[in-house]
Amino acid sequence: MQRLFATLLGWVCLCIVSAAGLVPGKAFERFITIWLENQDYAKVAADPSIADLKRQGILLTRYYAHTHPSQPNYIAAVGGDYFGLNHDDFVRIPENVATVADLLEFKDVTWAGYFEDVPGPGYMGNFSDGSTGNGAWDYVRKHNPFVSYDSITANGERLLNLGSFDDFRRAFAAKKVPQFVFMSPNMMNDGHNTTLDFATKWSHEFLQPLLAEKAFKERTLIALTYDESETYSEPNHIVTLLLGSAIPRSLRGTQDNTFYTHYSILSTVEANWGLHNLGRYDVGANVFQFVADLAGYTQNKDPENALAVNNSVSYPGMLNDDPSRRLPIPAPNTKLIGAGGLPVLPSIEAAWSGVRKVQTPYDGSGRVCDGDRNPPIYNAPAANPP
Repeated sequence: MQRLFATLLGWVCLCIVSAAGLVPGKAFERFITIWLENQDYAKVAADPSIADLKRQGILLTRYYAHTHPSQPNYIAAVGGDYFGLNHDDFVRIPENVATVADLLEFKDVTWAGYFEDVPGPGYMGNFSDGSTGNGAWDYVRKHNPFVSYDSITANGERLLNLGSFDDFRRAFAAKKVPQFVFMSPNMMNDGHNTTLDFATKWSHEFLQPLLAEKAFKERTLIALTYDESETYSEPNHIVTLLLGSAIPRSLRGTQDNTFYTHYSILSTVEANWGLHNLGRYDVGANVFQFVADLAGYTQNKDPENALAVNNSVSYPGMLNDDPSRRLPIPAPNTKLIGAGGLPVLPSIEAAWSGVRKVQTPYDGSGRVCDGDRNPPIYNAPAANPP
């Protein structure tokens, strides 16, 4: 009965995310990001499976994760900050903190998260056994950033957007995959409990149907990325590959040497669909260059502290497990204009209206922040730097 209920919920989820019409983008109509685990750039870039995929896409050579361990990077990619998080334990982020879901829904762009071996839509437990058995943690909450945000978990319809890989396969077969998709394989296929070779071979096989000619009717951009590097003592340099039918044929097999972080996922979708912004580190993050070119975005640049990037230690914040390094969640900077050419989302402006003059670390400069060499700098909220 429980399994039947979960299956029915999965079909309800599919209906919800496919009900709205397609929102056209400037460079793509669909974005899918797939996350692997814990490998250094040099090892991944030399892997045969990745080398084969590179021929079909764009290798981002200067892409950096934000900190260690895994969970903060996932949370940052959908919320524009990791709020000082320096561990993988259970966390909850208050309901007044918005995510990419808010930005997408405001423009009627459908979205979903798909997590391999999750027991059912909207599951909020820490972990579950799945296809590998033997007590292994196949699905883990720390790799599902949406369920750490109360703005998601307090909304039943949003919870139904968090499904399994089986839900994704049904949506793909029905040609009803939502326009923004975040995917996390289980702990075997993402390489966490296996090896680099295991995960890249899985990725190569998994991606083939998605990269096939006419796999999607609409221009689809797929970002295969790693959450963080393996070696903590070195800068958090990771491989990210851009693939899919949205990649211009002239750029396939090339590389992009622009500086990126996981916040670039947010700035890129904002630029593509003309979305509002979160008023956090999404503003100032570089947009994937080929998307920037098609969207007319001209603000990509190296952060002023790019040469000092380390991103191996978390800065202080609400989610830090060291009491001496805990701080309130910063207010978003409501004076910023994002890559979509629009100000902060109106609902964010309303939710934080009482603290508009409180100092904030978000200045729209794209400056890299970490807990080692580049701590956040708090100032009065101001417009984007020239």
